[in-house]
Amino acid sequence: MREGPTALAASESRTPPFYSASALAHGAARSVVEVLSGRRPLHQIRRWLSRPVAGLLTSLTRSGAPLDFRTRVNSVHACPTSSNTVEVCVVIGEPQRHRAVTLRLERRLDSGWSCTLLTLV
Repeated sequence: MREGPTALAASESRTPPFYSASALAHGAARSVVEVLSGRRPLHQIRRWLSRPVAGLLTSLTRSGAPLDFRTRVNSVHACPTSSNTVEVCVVIGEPQRHRAVTLRLERRLDSGWSCTLLTLV
């Protein structure tokens, strides 16, 4: 088996889109929930966010974390809508209730994946 960047590119091309979308969705969901619950600073994930989403997260977290510190990700559902777009629904559990977060992840040609839409329900 080859090592280095060419081996990674070859393995990615053989990976079914669902598995790639699922892994991407889980990572993005976990990171966003950590920011919303105050366990992670926004600047750590800023490079993976579009300007509108970064602005939304900034305004949501400016007056304090909108989610309880004990909030956990219960489930993540990823739906690849094209080879460059994944729509994600995240069910989160807070101590007193359950909520949903929706994300839209889009592949940018120059810098990988970016969260271009975020909704906290």
